[in-house]
Amino acid sequence: MFSYVFLLGRPGCGKSVVYQLLAGRIRREKLVDEVMRIDDFPVLKEIAEQDKEFKKHVRSEGGFTITDRSIYDDVLKEMNRRIKVLRRPGRLIFVEFSRSGYAQALKNFDHEVLGRSLIVYIYCPYEVCLERNIRRFKEGARNLDEHIVPRDLMEEYYRYDDYEELFLKSEDDLKKRAPAPIVVIRNDAEGLEKLKREVEKVVLALKTSSN
Repeated sequence: MFSYVFLLGRPGCGKSVVYQLLAGRIRREKLVDEVMRIDDFPVLKEIAEQDKEFKKHVRSEGGFTITDRSIYDDVLKEMNRRIKVLRRPGRLIFVEFSRSGYAQALKNFDHEVLGRSLIVYIYCPYEVCLERNIRRFKEGARNLDEHIVPRDLMEEYYRYDDYEELFLKSEDDLKKRAPAPIVVIRNDAEGLEKLKREVEKVVLALKTSSN
């Protein structure tokens, strides 16, 4: 069984919903003893708060703005350290984050981690993710899972990502280039029925790995 499942995809693609669906299935079918999740946003907040000299961020209304994007690598390196400490037999750890370049981002995780990992890339077109993010803004974020990404950051940083580009050209090429086994699921429709069917791909991969 894998020790880690990476949930990747731009803001608004549905990572948190996918986690909830997967965690529910895994617990009901007792595929592992324990499921937990680590999301990069709380780690980003911690690291930004430690940046007392404001070298990599500035305060802004309602939160903060990143001025040096190397902090995103700092966050992933810290997540790599934490999940290695958290690993236990029978525990499955979900690792959740969004980036524009996943090939580079995943280099922040060492071979020990990637060798025990399944990557789940959630494909959702930019326009759909943007609309969902705008809806969050209008309705108000209710928790950290619904933190709002400013529209200018969505446009500048998240409009394109390398895994989406590879996937749309050839899913086989994406699988060959990924640093760990990868499953691509689509969440480009409203409602949960299609997504539940897509999530079955991940459940199958988890079951196969345990045999």
